[in-house]
Amino acid sequence: MRSAPSTSTYAALTGTTFAFGLSFVATKYGLRGFEPLLLALLRFTLAGGILWLAWRVFGAREHATRAELGRLAALGFVSLTVYFSFENSGIARTSASQAAILMAAVPIFVVILNLFTLREHNSWRQWAGVALSFVGIVGLVLLGGGSGGGSMTGNLLVLVASVAAAAYTLMARHMLVRRSALFVTTFQNLFGALFMLPLALIEALLFGVRRPAWTSVGALAYLAVICSVLGYLLLNYALSYVEASKASVFLNLIPVVGVAGAYLLLGERFTPGQAVAAAVVVVGVWLTNSGRRTPVAPAAA
Repeated sequence: MRSAPSTSTYAALTGTTFAFGLSFVATKYGLRGFEPLLLALLRFTLAGGILWLAWRVFGAREHATRAELGRLAALGFVSLTVYFSFENSGIARTSASQAAILMAAVPIFVVILNLFTLREHNSWRQWAGVALSFVGIVGLVLLGGGSGGGSMTGNLLVLVASVAAAAYTLMARHMLVRRSALFVTTFQNLFGALFMLPLALIEALLFGVRRPAWTSVGALAYLAVICSVLGYLLLNYALSYVEASKASVFLNLIPVVGVAGAYLLLGERFTPGQAVAAAVVVVGVWLTNSGRRTPVAPAAA
């Protein structure tokens, strides 16, 4: 793993935490004016255009081989098209705070996927964390509802999105070491937009297109510029340098920022049962992440 000044790495992780943590709130605002898949398509297209211009100016000398283009296409499809199809649809049906907690389960699915890929050996501590987290996840899913406006269907959709985010984590590791963050992030968004286009068109034919308010447009701008451009650049930069034990300290705070943002900006509240279930998930994720040797990317928020 390449060496880097620790201050820049930690600054990148801090920025990622806040950018992605508040993305759940921004998505809620965006969904008030856009359908879920259209919101994702506009986000990828805007972010991809900005990143393409930046890449042409700063990184045009870096070219992908045909095999790498195939991997980048798969990366964009899984991390953006599949992930946001389920996440946006889920957030439209559940609360931002519950979505933020459920997305914290990404490391849990990384551990499980590693069992099938045989890439890593998982300790008893990690399996205890997996079991504990699943208890909390089941509780959150079953307790969907309450003052935050959650639902079991929305929670299940967000949970499927977390599986896609876990798959992205495993797929992205080696490429982020060999290629620059700008290069990977640019093509990730362009391919994500390409694959999302036909899905968004089908959605528009079925449900129509609304005229968004300025708050929804502002939320779209936040998601595209702060999350998809700045957030992913910071994330991919950090994953190229930092050890998992140090990264997880910051990245595990993403759901905390998400819940705090939903409380302050959306007025969402947890019921006592949901609060207990959320705490169980967070403790389980901490147990699973402690002692990991490889970076675990957060949700593609």
